[in-house]
Amino acid sequence: MRALIILFFFFVCGSVFLGCKSGKHLTSDSHTQIIVHDKLVPVFRPADSASIRALLECDSNGRVVLSWLDMAQSENARLRFKLDSMGNLMTDFKVPSDTVFIPGKDSTIIQKSVQTIEVERRLTPWQKFCMVFTIVVIILFVLFAVYKIRVILNKK
Repeated sequence: MRALIILFFFFVCGSVFLGCKSGKHLTSDSHTQIIVHDKLVPVFRPADSASIRALLECDSNGRVVLSWLDMAQSENARLRFKLDSMGNLMTDFKVPSDTVFIPGKDSTIIQKSVQTIEVERRLTPWQKFCMVFTIVVIILFVLFAVYKIRVILNKK
């Protein structure tokens, strides 16, 4: 009888300690994706200007003569002028385009986060057996304890 109690105790301890193990925890990963685009970047140039100051006089023959000339222009402006013998002053002022497009790269960072949803996983056949076996052993233990208590009470 004592051997049966010890064997029963080993079954109970074995089913408690070897019944189930802890599952793996799922982790959440976040992925970062960088997208690089080639594009033209507009660069605005400053405004340009030019000015001409001149003193025009008539000589004794009735022709127009340029006495003095003061010309100021910015770095990007091209200023040309022409004075003919009839007194006509022709000017030409050329400025390159105000906007220059320089090739560049544009990067976009997309961060994706994966949400973890915990789902109850299915038990393996061994885990199902351990659960059923544990319940059966506990019921047998309770019945055995009740039986032993009744036997002890009936002897008195």
